[in-house]
Amino acid sequence: MGDTPRVVVIGAGFGGLLAVRALKRALVSITLIDRRNYHTFQPLLYQVATAGLSPGEIAAPIRWILRGQHNVEVLMGEVQDFDLERKTVKLPDLEIPYDYFNCRHWREPRLFRPRRLGADGSRPQDY
Repeated sequence: MGDTPRVVVIGAGFGGLLAVRALKRALVSITLIDRRNYHTFQPLLYQVATAGLSPGEIAAPIRWILRGQHNVEVLMGEVQDFDLERKTVKLPDLEIPYDYFNCRHWREPRLFRPRRLGADGSRPQDY
């Protein structure tokens, strides 16, 4: 790839997939790392729990989601550490160099938590 900037995105949730798709036409080499090889559309989990949908209807392989994007490589793995000085992401058996880094790892979803305005009325905050 030569002088092509290397972008590492950690996490294939909504944020990670949006970041990768935003770079679809960019002249970069993207490595997307997630500990699973599929993306789950979490807003529909309740339909699986109530037998309205099957689990396969709300989960899709990450490589299939990004099938038309040729500047991305998908790796299944769990990030162990970052070396910010050397600009590498460390997996148990691999170190991946990067020029740009985007960490979109899993966090607790806010599907059913109410939101309220801040004290000054400007931005939403969690209860």
